[in-house]
Amino acid sequence: MRFHYISPSLLPSRSANSVHVALQCEGLARAGASVSLYAKRTLPDVTDLPHAVSASYGIETQNIDLLTYYSAWSRGDGLRIALFALRELPRDARFILSRNLYASFVLAVLQRRPILFETHQLELGVRKAIQRAIMTRPWVKTVVISERLLTYLNEHHGVQPAHTLIQHDAARDGIEIVPFSRRRQELGIEGNWDAVCGYFGHLYEGRGVEIIEAMAKARPRCLFLVYGGHERDIEARRRKNSVQANLRFMGHVPHPEAQRVMARVDVLLMPYQTTVSIGIAGHDTARWMSPMKMFEYMAAGVPIISSDLPALRGILYDGENCRLVNPSNANEWIVALDELIVKPALALTLGATAH
Repeated sequence: MRFHYISPSLLPSRSANSVHVALQCEGLARAGASVSLYAKRTLPDVTDLPHAVSASYGIETQNIDLLTYYSAWSRGDGLRIALFALRELPRDARFILSRNLYASFVLAVLQRRPILFETHQLELGVRKAIQRAIMTRPWVKTVVISERLLTYLNEHHGVQPAHTLIQHDAARDGIEIVPFSRRRQELGIEGNWDAVCGYFGHLYEGRGVEIIEAMAKARPRCLFLVYGGHERDIEARRRKNSVQANLRFMGHVPHPEAQRVMARVDVLLMPYQTTVSIGIAGHDTARWMSPMKMFEYMAAGVPIISSDLPALRGILYDGENCRLVNPSNANEWIVALDELIVKPALALTLGATAH
């Protein structure tokens, strides 16, 4: 079976959607499909791409055809990926998954071809009309990441998609819990810290980095490691916190390295705020998100302190597989961290249950 995936992503890149796309392709390949992935590459030399994708995302690319183009010009990437994919896509292609809005419109609305249309957000302006036209076609199945997104999608457009499939984000299988006795040694962190806390993700507005900064100031005997972000944001945070020795902005690391570190810290932090940016003006995903990071945190088997948001409840349960606290009240985060430090049995239970 040849599966055609039209991506919204640049490969390789630091975007969460690129990680999601790469792992989806790996999953399809493991399930026995041959996958053609249509995307923009960030490397001029196409021969460098398979190794770069494998190293960045920790996937095997043998059964994935990386059909890409390169351009130093970034404006209109979504539309140009669509044009490229439509030109390369075989006319007899039967199994098509598209997260690219423009390609989906041409295939589903203009060409009336059956597709899986995956969407993670509510589109605005002209893109809203395009999204509505795609999802209401009877030969289209719309894939969403949560029940809440489907509800909001119906309200946003005043009409339901013709067919839907709810597929939460996930962690890849095979992630094993690292015994507590080995974590500090394998992490390679020096110092007699009361706890080593990890955050993984972007530094956009609404990601809660300010909460972590407040925790670091209040608990100087705890080490806080922040992984991810774009260079400009990382440098700004480093300058702001230059005197805070227990708060380290580690920068971007490849996805396999991030997963390795996740499984070896003492506590994982997920301080989403009530408004969460994905780096695109006007887009807030806090109401319906199903973060891939949440499932990767859970798979790591490390206790999680998370914001108590409606979109996360039903996966996360306070006192059972995590601690849920007020997103904006730094004191609640500090109290939860103190509790996990003085109650190691609780910390182990929360991590094991989440896993």
